[in-house]
Amino acid sequence: MGEDIMQIGKWASILALGTAVATCLAAPIAASAGELASSERTILADGMGMMGGMGMHRNMMQQMMGGVLPPGIDPARLPESDSSGAHLLKQFCMQCHNLPGPGMHTASEWPHVLGRMNMRMQMMGGMMGFVAPDPVQLKILLGYLQRHAQKPIDAATYPDLDTPPGRAFSTTCMQCHALPDPKQHTAQEWPAVVARMHGNMAAMGKNIPDETTTDEIVEFLQRHGAAQK
Repeated sequence: MGEDIMQIGKWASILALGTAVATCLAAPIAASAGELASSERTILADGMGMMGGMGMHRNMMQQMMGGVLPPGIDPARLPESDSSGAHLLKQFCMQCHNLPGPGMHTASEWPHVLGRMNMRMQMMGGMMGFVAPDPVQLKILLGYLQRHAQKPIDAATYPDLDTPPGRAFSTTCMQCHALPDPKQHTAQEWPAVVARMHGNMAAMGKNIPDETTTDEIVEFLQRHGAAQK
């Protein structure tokens, strides 16, 4: 038992150090538009062999940060799941935790988040065998994340945000991320999205709305959702 506590303390110290150094030193990554078309096969091939030994590290990190991180998404649900950006997201991010969706952050937030994560990978490379992306891979990854990022709501275009359903939507969703634009999904898609978010909130220990409030949130999102695709 004592040995387990010491081991957890060691991991916590590493994470805290990574956060502190990243905050002080990590410069924002230059924003990139799309992916680089050339040499994608070579880029993806580099480092792919590292994934086999990282399952234990990922499980431990995910358990330690369970109250901070969502449970992760199915790789098949990633946008452009066969693209180089999606493959790089799986290759590097799943070394430490479950697979994050690009919608976890907005396009303006991703450079800082990715810079912080990259600093942690670099710091833990020597101690634990983590591999950080090279500059070209980093540029592709950032472009992918920003292209599929959370689209924040323009509150001025939704005056009914200041109604009970609108306030419930704001209070609930902003526990985890920027308030999303309802037009990111159709009316038909929103119930499943909300159900999935309920699972994430439960895993992260967030306040979950009751059934009546959830119905109000879904109705608000459906009323403003995108036209059927």
